[in-house]
Amino acid sequence: MYYITMNDRLNRREYRTYFLGMLALMLLIYVLLHDLLGGTLFSHCAWDSYTLQALAWRRGAMSLGQDYPYLELAIFEGDWYVSFPPLPSVFILPLTFLFGENTPNNLLIMCYAMATAALAYACLVRRGFSPQRAAFFALFYVMGSNMMWMSTSGGVWFQAQALCMLLLTGALWAAMGNRRILSYALVALAVGCRPFSICAFLPLAAFFYTADRKAGYRPWACLRRQVPCLLLPALIGGGYMWYNYARFGNPLEFGHNYLPEFTQATDGQFNLSYLVQNLENIFLRPVTIQSDGRLSFPYFDGFLFYIANPLYLLFFIRLGSDLKRRRTSLVHWALVAAIFLELFFLCLHKTFGGWQFGARYTVDMLPMVLAYLLLRPAQAPRFYETVIGLFAIAFNLYGALAMTFLYA
Repeated sequence: MYYITMNDRLNRREYRTYFLGMLALMLLIYVLLHDLLGGTLFSHCAWDSYTLQALAWRRGAMSLGQDYPYLELAIFEGDWYVSFPPLPSVFILPLTFLFGENTPNNLLIMCYAMATAALAYACLVRRGFSPQRAAFFALFYVMGSNMMWMSTSGGVWFQAQALCMLLLTGALWAAMGNRRILSYALVALAVGCRPFSICAFLPLAAFFYTADRKAGYRPWACLRRQVPCLLLPALIGGGYMWYNYARFGNPLEFGHNYLPEFTQATDGQFNLSYLVQNLENIFLRPVTIQSDGRLSFPYFDGFLFYIANPLYLLFFIRLGSDLKRRRTSLVHWALVAAIFLELFFLCLHKTFGGWQFGARYTVDMLPMVLAYLLLRPAQAPRFYETVIGLFAIAFNLYGALAMTFLYA
């Protein structure tokens, strides 16, 4: 008994050591990056519609009451509205009571990224990864993706994606612990950051359905057991719909359709005519090397998303292996369907993101990619995983600096 207790203590100590070490390393990287960017860690990024929306709420208003030409604002019936889903404003609202309009949004988004890595670490350890390997993959997940650059700036677009990634990673952690109501609710909250996150409900339902089937429940009973878990998400979704209706008279309109960019576009915000070009950009548009040896990469509408976010390379390798060995299940197929369905929806958009490093929209599916990789229990480390992970972190650190010093 004493031997078991000592092992448990040592395991907990090792878990905490790598957990705290990982977060300390992330903090150091952010401090150094913000120092290079001009000491911006505690600064307020002016590209922050969410702080303005929170201040409007405090005045009892839904509109901003004036134009801010440097922001993407919806223009509706002679007034100006935040054109993005509202949830990040809820999180930033308390900060407005302390800092007013100068909220430390750069610090806030760093906290989102570090919390995401912490949840990913917990998921990986729960699945059987050693603390050392779990810390590496959690760093790979966050800092080896376009989230690296996004998490250095509290701009409106990045807050939405960072909070979405945090919530969906939290949903994965909750699902692994069979916390069904919490898991579904976190996905519903994520929809209030990035609406296409609604696709994540599909694999989540498949996961719980499969768990109930293994427990001996009949198919209809498995479905019936999920209904109570969907009540809270339904209330959250209802809140979004009420807010949309109150602002724009349409429960499904978050405001983007009223951006001048899209009201003046021939084919609107979403159209099948955008699909082929977006797919070509993110699957085939490369980073090139100029005659002087410098890299040149597109910063509008994306380039190779699996190079900018190399966790997808592991996903494609694992998916190919699973298909070859016929090692797929309902949950595998639900995750694959949700990932590609969301990618399809994103590619129907007029743009695939501007003034960015890589294809940052594809960060939205990384929590589902992580979920797919965790379907198989931890195995012995593979050399190519380490190489891809190190490349991912190095490349995205470069991107975080390049977007400021080379393309500002």
